[in-house]
Amino acid sequence: MNIGFIGLGKLGLPCAVAIVKKGHTVYGFDVNKKAIEDYKNGTSNLYEPEMDHHLEEALPNMHFVDSMAEVISKTDICFVAVQTPHPPELDGSIRHNHVRKDFDYSYLQKVADDIARAINSCDEKDYKVVSIISTVLPGTIRSLIYPAMQKIISRPIEQGWGLCYNPFFIAMGQTMDDFYNPEFTLIGERLSGETPSKAGEILAQFYDTIQDSPRLKMTWDNAETTKMSYNTMIGLKIVFANTLMQICHNTPGGDCDVVSEALSLATDRLISKKYLKGGMGDGGACHPRDNLALSYLSDTLGLDYNVFDFVMTTREKQTEWLADLMCQHRLPKVILGRTFKPETNLVVGSPSILLANILQERGEEVVFYDPVTDPVLPPEVASVYLVGTMWQEFKSFPFVPGSVVIDPWRFIDRVPQNVELIAIGRNSGKQLAPD
Repeated sequence: MNIGFIGLGKLGLPCAVAIVKKGHTVYGFDVNKKAIEDYKNGTSNLYEPEMDHHLEEALPNMHFVDSMAEVISKTDICFVAVQTPHPPELDGSIRHNHVRKDFDYSYLQKVADDIARAINSCDEKDYKVVSIISTVLPGTIRSLIYPAMQKIISRPIEQGWGLCYNPFFIAMGQTMDDFYNPEFTLIGERLSGETPSKAGEILAQFYDTIQDSPRLKMTWDNAETTKMSYNTMIGLKIVFANTLMQICHNTPGGDCDVVSEALSLATDRLISKKYLKGGMGDGGACHPRDNLALSYLSDTLGLDYNVFDFVMTTREKQTEWLADLMCQHRLPKVILGRTFKPETNLVVGSPSILLANILQERGEEVVFYDPVTDPVLPPEVASVYLVGTMWQEFKSFPFVPGSVVIDPWRFIDRVPQNVELIAIGRNSGKQLAPD
C-alpha cells in the first residue's frame, strides 16, 4: 500500500520507517526542511537503536514530498503525527501549581484543514483514509477536527474519504519495536449505527500486514479516552509504587522491591508488574502533560474529585521528599541523570529536573551529570549524589570518599569505601527518614 505521513519527528519517522520495512511505500511531509535533508542523507538525529541504519535501508521506498496535498494524492492511508503541545512550564519538570489546560490543537487543526482541501481535489472513487495519531482529549475529533474537515470537504464522510483516531502506544527509545508489538491497536471510527466505517476496515487490513496484536474498534471518543487513560494509569501506578517505597523506607526491615514483586504476581485481580517499581516520578513528553490535560477535562465535566490533579500533586510531594533526604546532608548536591529515562536524550518532563528546581527553591546549588546531556564529571569533592536516571554506568561511578549516594532505584549494589549508600525504600532496621 501507499502510506502517507504528515509529521516526521521522533514518533512519525521511526513508524514510517517501520512501515516501509514491512513492504509498503511511504510518502512523507514535514515542515522541518533541515530534518528532511538529513533524512535523505540517512541521518535521523534520533536516539533510537540503529535508527540511521533502518532509515538508510528504507530510503528506496520512502519519498519526502513538498506538500501535504501531494501526500494525500499519492496515498491510501495518511497518518497525521503532528504535535498537540502544552506550554513548556506544564511538562512536569517544574511545579504545576494546579494549573489545568487542554492541549494546543492549532497545529492539528491547520493540518486537518489542509488535508480536507487536498481531499476535495481527489476523485471520490479514490478513497482516502485519514488516521490521526496525535494525542487529544476525548471529544476532540467529534467536536473539533471532524466538523472543520467536513465544512471544507464538499461530500459527506464515507463518500471518498474517512477519518479514524488511531493513537500509538510507544516509548521513546524503542519506537519501532513498540509499533510492531503493541498490546492492542486502537481504531477509533465514526460509526453509523452498528455499521463499521470503510476507513476502519481499510486501516485494520493495513495493520494485518504489520502486527499480530488485537484490533479494538470503537468510537472516536472511546478511542481518545482509552489512549489518555492508558497514559495516565501509568502515572497512577508510579505514584502508588513510590508511596510503597516511602512506607518501606520508614519501616524497619521494609523492602519495597519485595512488596512490589509480591503484588506483581497478582496478575488476575491486580495488574502487571510494569511501572510498579519504586523510584523517581513519572516523566517524558506524554504522561505528566496528559494528567494535566485530564485534570482540565475533569474540571470541565464537573467530576466529584479530580484524581489527575491528585496524581500530579503527589508526584511533586514525593519529589519534595527526595529533596528532604538530600538536604539532610550538608554537602554539595549532584543529580546523576537529567534525561527522563536511560537510553534516550530526551529531558522533557524529567523528574530529575523537577527535583533540581525544588532544591534550587531552597537555595541549593545543583550540578547534573548525565552521559548524554551533561557528560562533564562533577567536581571531585565529597557530595550528596541522587541517582535520578538508571544509566548503567552509574553502577561504577567514581564517587568521592566522604560522599552520600541516595539511590531511589536500588540498583547500585556497591560503592567505594568511605561512601554511604542509601537505598531508598529498603530499610535495614533503622529509621532513615527525616523527622
